[in-house]
Amino acid sequence: MLGKFIISFFLISSLAAADFQSVLKDLDQHHLVQAKLQDAESLNSLSEKEGSWGDPTLDVAAVNFPRETLNQDVSMMTGFRVGLSQSINLSGKYGKERESMEKMASSQKANALQLKRTLAKTLWELAAEKSKLIQTREILKENLTWTRDNLKVSKRLYSTGKVPQQAVLDIQMRKSELEASLANVVAMIKVVDQEVTSLIGKEGELKLNVESVPWTHLDKWKKAAENYDFRKKELEDQLKASDLKVSAKRRNLLPDIKVGFNYTKRNDVDGLGDFVGASITIPLPTSSKRYADKSSALAQKLAAQKRYRYYQKTKPVLLKKMALEIEDEENQLSILKKQTLKYAKSSRDVTARSYARGGADYLELLRSELQYQDQRMKKVNLEAALKKKKVSYLFLQGDDLGLGSMK
Repeated sequence: MLGKFIISFFLISSLAAADFQSVLKDLDQHHLVQAKLQDAESLNSLSEKEGSWGDPTLDVAAVNFPRETLNQDVSMMTGFRVGLSQSINLSGKYGKERESMEKMASSQKANALQLKRTLAKTLWELAAEKSKLIQTREILKENLTWTRDNLKVSKRLYSTGKVPQQAVLDIQMRKSELEASLANVVAMIKVVDQEVTSLIGKEGELKLNVESVPWTHLDKWKKAAENYDFRKKELEDQLKASDLKVSAKRRNLLPDIKVGFNYTKRNDVDGLGDFVGASITIPLPTSSKRYADKSSALAQKLAAQKRYRYYQKTKPVLLKKMALEIEDEENQLSILKKQTLKYAKSSRDVTARSYARGGADYLELLRSELQYQDQRMKKVNLEAALKKKKVSYLFLQGDDLGLGSMK
């Protein structure tokens, strides 16, 4: 019976824990990402509208009927007229308007994919945070066990008069502090799980399995490719769109012409038969509207240029700064693992043995325990910070962050 219970418990636990890759895949259907992709589709549809000359106009009219009789056979000017007209563009501005809108749609799609990468980056950071909290929990559990054991030793030494009562009280206080810290860390793990659930926009509670996180993906940060820098793509497309918009507004200085043909069915009182006619309408580009549109488009192009050039200049600088910070933290972590932690653990163990024999006092014992815990916490915090920094580097560089191909 106990065996079945244990098996059921582990089955439920495995079902409750969410695999990291499956959570990443869920980002494909994230509501905000899909909303931005729909915005891009909307802009693509609008591009067809921007490139259209517009509909032809059909005009049907009854003309020159006498007001009193409405008879058709009284005047030679009386008849029924049918006309057809169409605006014709000679400058090619509508093609440029369409291309500009298509680039805006491409920019919006890049924005959607960049949002997806931003969500993936946040997921990596939450995974690093949860991993840190789990390791912190294990450190506190181990320290709590160690402190309980030494509390027993202190009570024994107190009973023989080798340590004062203050030693027992201080170690009990240390035990209470560890229990409170442990409870806080357990609560923070639940908070991180809630943040993951909120991030992907799902109902219920999702528990991220940090054991499934492919941390080795972060080790390639030095060789990361720029294949998925959608922020750069977004800015490039905005610049191209603004350039095409300027071209369209310049061409707009040459106005569209409207060509029309009409046919009038007459009563033939004068024997001249039906009438036909043609017309060409040309707006005179004398108002400030067209020039203002061109100036506005040019200003937008200059703004897009500045945003793109700023990104081009700052990205390498930021990457270099982050690379130096990563290398510095890797060196600190290496020294901490190879030297500091070993010395701190040895110091704690030696002090504990000396205390058990009545040699070292309880203050030395507590100090050695705190020192070892601080160094272990420093290691955990450094590892988490290093993971987050590598994720940020990969994100800025343009790595896929485990999402795979994105188009």
